[in-house]
Amino acid sequence: MLLFVVAGAMAQELPSFSLQVKAGMQLPRIYGADKDSIAGYGKAGWMAGLSALSPLGKWVALKHDAFLVVQKNESRLDLFPVSIAYRKYNLEVFGGPYMGILLRSDNYGNGSMDKGYATKNDWGFTIGAGYTFRKRLSAEVRYVQGFAPLVENAGTKDPLKAHRRYVAFTLGYTLF
Repeated sequence: MLLFVVAGAMAQELPSFSLQVKAGMQLPRIYGADKDSIAGYGKAGWMAGLSALSPLGKWVALKHDAFLVVQKNESRLDLFPVSIAYRKYNLEVFGGPYMGILLRSDNYGNGSMDKGYATKNDWGFTIGAGYTFRKRLSAEVRYVQGFAPLVENAGTKDPLKAHRRYVAFTLGYTLF
């Protein structure tokens, strides 16, 4: 039975691996019980990065994304290591895990500060959809829900109940 499944999969003409460059805008929001005690995290930012697509079948693929995000008060590397993507015609829907790594923050201290400071990492999930125009240009919208607390209280080291949530819009160009 396994031999027939493998033979059937090999008989399909699979799309090839592809790589895209993407750029766009991120519209972040903060949610949680302590969201009102945090200022400056809800600013829109720019993002640029790469997206790779590894086909598993005719309509299913693994999607891998990495974006550098620059906002007024911080810079991050947002990674989407492996999302499952369903692609039919020129439409794509996807979902998977997310991880954000803080690169720079105006609100990061050494733990001896009296006010809050940014945590270094975030994790959560993403869902989104995209459309490809003329096989090279694409547009995508992505929703990201973070679960790690954004800010710790430097005096007590207890995290505030405030988490990242954002919507991102990107345009992409397929290199190959």
